[in-house]
Amino acid sequence: MLTVSILAVALAAAGCSKNTGEDDGTGDQTEASTQTATLAENSDGPAPEVPGAKKGGTVTIYTSGDFEHLDPQQNYVVPAQTTGTNLLYRTLTQYRENGDGKLEVVGDLATNTGEESDGGKTWKYTLKDGLKYEDGTPITAQDVAYGIARSFSPDLPNGPHYAQQWLAGDADYNAKYKGPYDGGAQIPPNVEVPDAKTIIFKFPEPHADTPFLAAMTTVSPVPKAKDTKVQYDNRPFSSGPYKIKEYRRGQQMTLVRNENWDPKTDPIRHNYPDQYVINFTRSAEQASELLIADQGANQAALTMQDMTIPASVYPKAIADTSAKSRILTGPTQFVWLINFNTQRVKDLKVRQALNYAIDRQGMLKVWGSYAGDPGTTLLSPTTSGYQKYNAYDGGTNGNIEKAKELLGGKKLNLTYAYRNTERNQAIAAFLRSSFQQVGVNLNIQPVDEDQYYTVIGKKDNQFDMYMSGWGSDWPGGGTVIPPLWDGDRIVPEGNNNYSYLDDPKVNAEIDRILGLSDLTEADKAWAELDKDIMTRLAPAIPVIYDKQTTLYGSKIGGIYLSAPYGNSGLNNLYVK
Repeated sequence: MLTVSILAVALAAAGCSKNTGEDDGTGDQTEASTQTATLAENSDGPAPEVPGAKKGGTVTIYTSGDFEHLDPQQNYVVPAQTTGTNLLYRTLTQYRENGDGKLEVVGDLATNTGEESDGGKTWKYTLKDGLKYEDGTPITAQDVAYGIARSFSPDLPNGPHYAQQWLAGDADYNAKYKGPYDGGAQIPPNVEVPDAKTIIFKFPEPHADTPFLAAMTTVSPVPKAKDTKVQYDNRPFSSGPYKIKEYRRGQQMTLVRNENWDPKTDPIRHNYPDQYVINFTRSAEQASELLIADQGANQAALTMQDMTIPASVYPKAIADTSAKSRILTGPTQFVWLINFNTQRVKDLKVRQALNYAIDRQGMLKVWGSYAGDPGTTLLSPTTSGYQKYNAYDGGTNGNIEKAKELLGGKKLNLTYAYRNTERNQAIAAFLRSSFQQVGVNLNIQPVDEDQYYTVIGKKDNQFDMYMSGWGSDWPGGGTVIPPLWDGDRIVPEGNNNYSYLDDPKVNAEIDRILGLSDLTEADKAWAELDKDIMTRLAPAIPVIYDKQTTLYGSKIGGIYLSAPYGNSGLNNLYVK
């Protein structure tokens, strides 16, 4: 097995670009590539100073709706993840980056990226000295273990499931343990906490990529005394450089400095702004217009990944010299898919027909052609081992006749759920119009933005189709194919397998690949399984390889496109 000391793996390169020969008006064409992430030898703080940075001022962030979950153990959507990991809470490890293309995994709460033994089954982490919560109480290894224990609770079903499954040695991680509530143990299975500074994971199987798992919000510490269970979404207790001053759900959140955060313990974060104001009330169009105008408080504002410049505003943005220079753009690791709920859309020919019928170029025009590229695979081109293919090549605008042939003259009524935002409203209307040409009537139904993934993650949801975006949690296909397509991982709620695909051959191949010690061999196998899933089962329609295209104000400094999160990095921001 490749040992962690020499682990180097491919990760989405947000900052690398090369000319594609096509100009969309920005003059800055990018295409996805891969990048090497390494494990750092030095995890000491403080983080290097950002050139030109100074303290003071307020940064305003516009995001298209409230966070689905800010509770670290349920946090799994990019804007909330970035806010959480950059500003509010810390993890055992984290990514050190500043947009220069170099990416390292460093010890965050921990002194290093982990000490491996027993062939990769055992991992030991030692916490740094001087770690404190916002009230000045010490952060302990017991708190980290308790946070992980919470993630097992059926009351908190959303969020990543890697830690739970690895520790239980089973996709059904609740078979023997259901978290710390109702008399459950405060420390999860296969975790040892010999003292306040030490936490040890003893996995039933080897996991060479544990340093990447340790950067997930699942391993954020939660003090038991502050745990409000499902209400923790409303007020997570800060271990990071900022804390919540005010949170009015659906309206606004204000973050102020956490005076008990010690920069000497933190190798990645800063606390330059006096405060952050996160506004949930503006549409993408409204926020983009405010940032183009660049007046008053909006000079120190930015939009998040979910607020891509809309097609209605984009021409105005690139026609304005100042605004054009303030567009943060680059490929991300995300692929947007139209999922079929295979529990309901059982006919393979129907799923294949709509794969042939999809008009990717037309859809991109609605989405914003500057904000992505046509996608035909489950894995992003940023993924190590990626193989290009198109299992249902209907041309750039779809093959209506082939789709009709597969449907055999049948007329269908299908229900399509969409995230209730301007962009997704337009996409839903486009798909309804487009699929009418092949005899499929889409009944389109909105779902509140701050509930969307929770709703479609319920196994008994009543929708036939819906769109989702997924990017690798850390390098390689092992954080894409298993969570999205492993039928053994399907649970009543909190699913990431939104197609509810449960194919014995796919499940067995996932298990086989996860057991490979050669990561290069595994990368190739994930790409082959990607093609098999689409060719044999067609559980989704891949449509778009994502590209970040957002705006920021003229007084924002230290901004960059974060490779692990595909979003604006917040840890280096300052007000000029």
